[in-house]
Amino acid sequence: MHAKRKIWVLAESSVCVAAATALSLVTPFTMPLGGSVTPFATLPIIIIGLRHGAKWGVLGAMAFSLVQLLLGMRNVAAVPVQTVWHMALCALLDYVAAYTVIGFTGSIAKAFKQPVFGIAVGIALTGFGRLLCSFLSGILIWGPFTPPEWNVWVYSLAYNAAWCLPDVGIALIACLLLTRVRALDLLPNPSAEEAP
Repeated sequence: MHAKRKIWVLAESSVCVAAATALSLVTPFTMPLGGSVTPFATLPIIIIGLRHGAKWGVLGAMAFSLVQLLLGMRNVAAVPVQTVWHMALCALLDYVAAYTVIGFTGSIAKAFKQPVFGIAVGIALTGFGRLLCSFLSGILIWGPFTPPEWNVWVYSLAYNAAWCLPDVGIALIACLLLTRVRALDLLPNPSAEEAP
């Protein structure tokens, strides 16, 4: 990748991460123990991967995850078992892994001949990865908050699905609508350079 092109992609990715961060502050629905529907917040991160390939998508998603971690340090400090291990696991599952997985949307989308279908599958699979991270966190870290009448596995799945599935659904619909905007160039391009 030429230096000028690399600078352009870096600048575009930075703008997308900033936009995603701003959108993440819009939370019309927040769960009582953490987790919230943040309409369109992951959309700019998905766009990085669709426009510039997996490596740029993952780097952008990881940058976004670290910003979210900084904004969510109060949650990390509130884990029920106050050990370095539990706090580190919370940071990993609830922030770093949960958001970084979104960066793979573009590479998954490229694997399909039907670009729009590929985008839908990519968003659904990375959304499932995000839900899986939160589900595991709900069991391994936040389990002590499970109501006594609930099984911890069922409660974690139900609780995290309540905010994660609407979030993924909104991103999916919005991204599919944006594929109609030719100037955005969101349809997977097999020749897009992968190396940052």
